[in-house]
Amino acid sequence: MSLLIALILLATTLGPVAALSSRHGPGNMLERASANNLTRLQKIQSMYAWEGFVYDTQMVGDFTRMKYMGARNVITFEFCELGADPTYYDTIIQAAGLAGISIIPLVWTLPIHYAGQNYTAVDTFAIKSVPRIYALTEIWYDTHTDEQAVIRNPDPVLAVALGDEPLYDDDAGSPEALASYILGMKTSFQAAGLDIPVSISDMDIGWQQSGNITSVQNAVDFFMINNLVYYNNDSVWGGDQVTWSNFLDVMSYFDSLAEGRPILVTQTGWPSNENTWPSNSTNVQANVPSEAAYWNLLDYHCEDYFKPNNIGWMWRSWNDNIDGWGALYVNGTAKFPVQARLSC
Repeated sequence: MSLLIALILLATTLGPVAALSSRHGPGNMLERASANNLTRLQKIQSMYAWEGFVYDTQMVGDFTRMKYMGARNVITFEFCELGADPTYYDTIIQAAGLAGISIIPLVWTLPIHYAGQNYTAVDTFAIKSVPRIYALTEIWYDTHTDEQAVIRNPDPVLAVALGDEPLYDDDAGSPEALASYILGMKTSFQAAGLDIPVSISDMDIGWQQSGNITSVQNAVDFFMINNLVYYNNDSVWGGDQVTWSNFLDVMSYFDSLAEGRPILVTQTGWPSNENTWPSNSTNVQANVPSEAAYWNLLDYHCEDYFKPNNIGWMWRSWNDNIDGWGALYVNGTAKFPVQARLSC
C-alpha cells in the first residue's frame, strides 16, 4: 500500500477526532506563514501555546491523527540504524507534507542509541553521527548522489535540530566542534536558497555544565528547550505551583541565553510511571492523573505566560513507546483528554 493511500485511509477513520480540530482552519502552519510572508524563524517567533508532539517511531500515518487532534508541529527522532539512510528522511518528510503538519527533523548525534548501551570501537561521532547529518543535508558520499532529504523537500520542514541533548551528552566532543556542524548545516541550507533555522534540543543543565558555550550560543538560530521539571529534587505533583515555578526557572535561564532570539519548548512532559527514567525526587507522583495535571498546567498558563512571551510547547512523547511518557498508550488510546488551546 502506498504511503499516500495509507494516510488517506487513516484520515477516513478519524471522524470523531477530526471534529476536535475543525476550528483550527485548513492547511498547515507553514502554508499560512508563507501566505503572511513570514520566514520560518519569524513563524517560530510568533508561535505560542500547544504546538504538537515529539515522535520517535516509524508509523508515519500517525501524523494525520496528530493533525486532527490539533497538533501543528512534530519533532521526529530518527532511528539509530536508519538515520544515515537519506531515504528514511525522505519518507518522514513526505508523510508530514501529506498530513499537512510541520516537521522538525532531529538528527540523532549520540553515537549509540539507548541509554546504557556499551560503546564499541566504531561508535564514534565521526563514524556514526556525521553520516546522519549528511543524510539530512549533504550530498551522500558513498553510493548515493544528491540524496539531500530536507533540501529536496523543504516545504514541510519548519527547522532542523542537530542533536537531542548533544551538550549534556558531549556528543561532538566539545561545544566548538558541535557549533562547527551547526554552522555547516546552515551553510548547506543557505547555499540551496533555504531559510531553514538550525538549533539543538537540550536541557538547561546541558548548557550549564559544558564550559564555554559561546560558540553554540552564537551558532543556533533559536533555542529548543528540554524543560523536564519532573526530574527536580522537589517535584511532587504535575499540576502544583512548585512545578510551575521550576518550569519558569528553566525558561528564565534560556531567556538570558537567547538575547531576544525565538524560544520553543520542544520537549516537556510528565510520565505516568518511573519505569524509564526515575525522578530525583523521592516524593514524585508519576501516574496518569499527575501527567494530565502537568498537561493542563501548561494549557492553563496560555494567557499569562505562553502568549505574552510568544513561546510554544511540545509534549515529550506521542505515545508510550517510551514507557510512561506518551499522551497515548502504545495501543493508541489516549491516557487523558489530549486537548489544549492553540490560541488564547
